[in-house]
Amino acid sequence: MEKAPEAADNKLSLSRWQATLNIFTQDEYQLAQLGYKQEFFRGLGLFENWAATFTSMNFASGIPVLFGFVMYTGGPTAAFANWTMIGGLSFVVSLSMAEIAAALPTAGGIYYWSYRLGGSKWGPFLSWMTGWWNWAGWICVVPGVQQGSTNFLISALEIQYPDTEVLTKGWFAWLLTSIGMFFAMAPNVITQKVLQWYFRFAIVIFHVLVVMYWIWLPIKAVQTGGFQSGSGVFKHFYNGINLGEEKQASDAYCWIISILFGAWVFYGYDASVHLAEETYEASEVVAKGMWMSTLSAWLMSVPTLIIILFCIQDFDGIIAGTYANNWAAYLVQLVGPNGAVAILSLLWIDSTCATASCFMSAQRVTYAISRDGILPGSKYFRRLSKKSHMPIHAAWLVLGMSVVITTAVIGSVVAFSAITAAATIATNVSYLFPILARHTVGRHSFEPAKWNLGRYTIPCAIISGLYISFLCVVLLLPQLYPVTGETLNYAPIMIGGISLVSLVGWVAPFGYGGRHWFRGPQRTISEEDIAAGIVIEGEVVRKV
Repeated sequence: MEKAPEAADNKLSLSRWQATLNIFTQDEYQLAQLGYKQEFFRGLGLFENWAATFTSMNFASGIPVLFGFVMYTGGPTAAFANWTMIGGLSFVVSLSMAEIAAALPTAGGIYYWSYRLGGSKWGPFLSWMTGWWNWAGWICVVPGVQQGSTNFLISALEIQYPDTEVLTKGWFAWLLTSIGMFFAMAPNVITQKVLQWYFRFAIVIFHVLVVMYWIWLPIKAVQTGGFQSGSGVFKHFYNGINLGEEKQASDAYCWIISILFGAWVFYGYDASVHLAEETYEASEVVAKGMWMSTLSAWLMSVPTLIIILFCIQDFDGIIAGTYANNWAAYLVQLVGPNGAVAILSLLWIDSTCATASCFMSAQRVTYAISRDGILPGSKYFRRLSKKSHMPIHAAWLVLGMSVVITTAVIGSVVAFSAITAAATIATNVSYLFPILARHTVGRHSFEPAKWNLGRYTIPCAIISGLYISFLCVVLLLPQLYPVTGETLNYAPIMIGGISLVSLVGWVAPFGYGGRHWFRGPQRTISEEDIAAGIVIEGEVVRKV
């Protein structure tokens, strides 16, 4: 690369350069080197990038959404131990991901990472598999998060209007979830400015709830039945997954099943990556957004969970609760019906905000893999709106797919946990591809960015690989016994479907399979256009 003379040449008028050369900012130039022309508006900073992952994790609603689940799959002891452990392991995964993101900051990033790390031999296959698994994972995340939000709203309605039959109908939950996902789509299709305001609103609602957990709940605990003892929190295990007369699932098995409680919240690190092409100074900011959001969520959530557990009033009453989410039973005991309705209503808003962040990731991944021709109908789904440069067509696909997946709640009592498990597995498997490629086929070709893990990169990769592999096995196991048509964990079927589509889509004969035509990410800017350009860094103008 040849630098322009620093004295007189840097004072040349910008109009003279514009007449003959393509003009890049440093971010645009780095993106062009990766093969892509700048198409999004680049107006986001560290706050939005951090908020993208932080609000996707969102423990303020993440703890309550599976609170009833973890109470009967291990009780307070398993809740605390597994949440703390999963949060720490997830932070390690975020570090491994952030190191790669710093070097390769693109929207839909991780499947691009797999291509670059896999090289000409393995790159297309790894990229194809990563793209399909990551896309399928995020498509499942959206209805999973919004179904949790719907359960908060239905629980509030059940408190206000007990014995109302429609509240127990699967189709009613499906309808509310579908409407909620439409609201979640809104900030992702209007303008980038609206998306920025959404992130600020989401963070405010989040902190309102956290303040309630830290202040209001302990005050009410003092006024009602007092706090749980230390043994009541740290030595209180409960196995409630055996519904029949015979105990088929052991306590150890039950403990393992409860891992979903933390695993459902602590992932989605790549949310920051999917905003890379809309973020200033993406190489540094995206990496920071990933690990900082995961670390802050972990450190803030552990004491919050401890407070919540010590404020339990009647554990047996929570287990016996019949609400859509038995977090409602916990709240009614502690703050009364009116207080419970208020918190549940805020949780519905907060969790719908989390859905919007997850929707953003699913939408950006849809756009990115369509840009490279992976999805059927890619030419349509990769289009951005002319005015706001937002991937609106991709958003409608995400909404449609999410509505279809949500129909599973109509006929199954475990559909919600199955969707959450499938989403967690699929996204984590997609993380495993680039992490392993980074230290195997790509160990010699990978060039770390300024921000990197140094000597800790291999230990972090080993821990990440073992954790993700263990997690995927656990989340495929039955969650209730005896296993019937209603209690069956449908996550293996959903994961089997993803595996089938991705593998068959690769090996299909007669030129239809990806192995025949997919060669990896497609360039949207030529090397000639890059070479005939200048890069603007502050007041300095240099020729490429």
